[in-house]
Amino acid sequence: MEHVKLPELIIFDWAGTLVDFGCCAPLAAFCRAFENAGLPISDETARGPMGSHKRDHVREILHDPEVAERVRRQLGREPDEALVQAIYDDFAALLPAELPVYGAAIPGVVEALDWLRERRVRIGSTTGYTRAMMDVLEPVARASGVVTEVLVCADEVSQGRPAPWACFRIAERLGVYPMAGTIKIGDTPADMKEGRNAGMMCIGLSECGNEVGLGREALDALSAEERQGRIWKAEQRLLESGADVVLKSVAELPAWLEARGA
Repeated sequence: MEHVKLPELIIFDWAGTLVDFGCCAPLAAFCRAFENAGLPISDETARGPMGSHKRDHVREILHDPEVAERVRRQLGREPDEALVQAIYDDFAALLPAELPVYGAAIPGVVEALDWLRERRVRIGSTTGYTRAMMDVLEPVARASGVVTEVLVCADEVSQGRPAPWACFRIAERLGVYPMAGTIKIGDTPADMKEGRNAGMMCIGLSECGNEVGLGREALDALSAEERQGRIWKAEQRLLESGADVVLKSVAELPAWLEARGA
């Protein structure tokens, strides 16, 4: 087998990738914020734009034709920027209570990060969360062993995902190029599009993330057929969004890199 050297830099997402199996913290806060606004939404609707800047996330939900029609009919107003901001502000107020609940490392993540560090792979991270949100989450994650060298938040660049600016910022800080020799890892289509737009190889995560959308206990309660069906659908959505390969979780990353010939 041809020898393939390890990437110099891997950039990870956070919720549903490094911590928060099933990406549950933002789901809970989004559903409550929309309910508080008089617009209850399904988990599926809430999860649709996951991975993007959370204000963009609210805007995309409000522009969904079914939701927009309910805004006009039930609230007697347009799904305008004022409503986007009001729901986003409520979400931002609700999220901090959820983040510590789901802030522990996903199984296998700490070991995978240690494996990469031992091989001198640089570790960066981007997120749809703002810095204020990460100031709540990061200490909890660090206590469970999740540490990255550089973190760029959604409000620290001119445009969040799918724009590539956060990835470029990390590469610049760490002095790593070309981007074709780096990898982006995440659990949402927004992550894959961010990586693609940055010229990176993209690895999607199915079982642990937003696209399957179940916590560990709920996932384990499924029949083998139901579980495989949900994982398959998640894989397809990630591949359609630009993933080069899809793993079940970060725990599989070291073995996958070794199998490549690393």
